[in-house]
Amino acid sequence: MAAADRLSRALDDWQHWDLPAPLTHPPLLGPLLAQGSGHAIYEILCAPPLIARIRHQSTRLAENAFGTELTAWKTASLRSIAPAVVFCDPAEQAIICQRVAPLDAPVSGRALGQLCRRIHQLPALSDRLTLRSDIGLYLEKLPDHLSQAWRSVMRAGGVDDALTQLEQDTSCLCHNDLTAGNLMREGNELVAIDWEYAATGSRYFDAAIASECLSSPEKALMMNEVFGAAADKALMKAGDCIASLITALWEHQYAPAQAPDPATWLNGRCGA
Repeated sequence: MAAADRLSRALDDWQHWDLPAPLTHPPLLGPLLAQGSGHAIYEILCAPPLIARIRHQSTRLAENAFGTELTAWKTASLRSIAPAVVFCDPAEQAIICQRVAPLDAPVSGRALGQLCRRIHQLPALSDRLTLRSDIGLYLEKLPDHLSQAWRSVMRAGGVDDALTQLEQDTSCLCHNDLTAGNLMREGNELVAIDWEYAATGSRYFDAAIASECLSSPEKALMMNEVFGAAADKALMKAGDCIASLITALWEHQYAPAQAPDPATWLNGRCGA
């Protein structure tokens, strides 16, 4: 069933939406605003303006990912770094939330770093980031020859040591997926949606994932906002290594046309 059709139950429950002033008329489903690998975002035609986010495929390996996401999302909305949730449908994994605007220009490293730092100041979740086991699960889903090739370059690239460093880092709440598709604006403020990967873990992995789309100068500005003079270069390198690996293995699973081959990953992204 199409994602738009699956939103009908959430729209039918409009009288139960948590709004400051209840709606007086049933809302209508508006146009598709954006669609990523796992989610679609639709406009909801009503006053006040709202949007709906519904999952069309799960890309999170952990159990109870939706419950964890909702907890993190609602916590972040109390600090104005995520749009307020007005209704959720766990069965369809749909969320109706306050209307926020898509990015109309590339995000700056400074603004992204400020958002990242504010997220790290939120209360930690009981769910912890499981990078080592996630990597193992991704590898199990690959054909044997490709899995063996990845395991070989992981050994050459010092992945085990990098994971150990991140696991020993001081933990805090992290979004772990602050990519361009999950960033929107509320007025002049940057906010995050899609908290599917939120978990307690290393800031260095979170910042590395967020900075993958930035130029080198913008990445430096972002890292300065997140860590300041206290940045740990070894942890920064470990975060970059594991972020690039997780992204590559995720692409093999969900966007194979974009996935690098193991040697390219080692030489170009982790081979320094």
